[in-house]
Amino acid sequence: MEKVVPEGRDVRGISDLTYRIITPYLSNPLLHRGLQVVLIVLGAVCLVATGVRLSPLPLLPLPLFAVAYYALRRARAAGHNDRALLVWFALLLSATLLGFWLLSVVSHWLT
Repeated sequence: MEKVVPEGRDVRGISDLTYRIITPYLSNPLLHRGLQVVLIVLGAVCLVATGVRLSPLPLLPLPLFAVAYYALRRARAAGHNDRALLVWFALLLSATLLGFWLLSVVSHWLT
């Protein structure tokens, strides 16, 4: 099994740990494809909920999911630039979680 941190090199601080362990997993194309499917499904849920509820309120999270999708595209284009990859994935995670939270709040308002 290949070691993530080469022997003889210490991990100094959280930033070094992040660059050596987390960023190789964030650049995985399978993770990007899975996140793309999740964002498309969440967007489709918003559109279906608009038709079912006959209300435009379920469309509120769509701009956040669009921002998350844009961040995913930029993260995919970042390649091996670790700093850009972390920034775009942080925006992706923030926008997705906020959109998912807003989707649950809207569903609570409409019940």
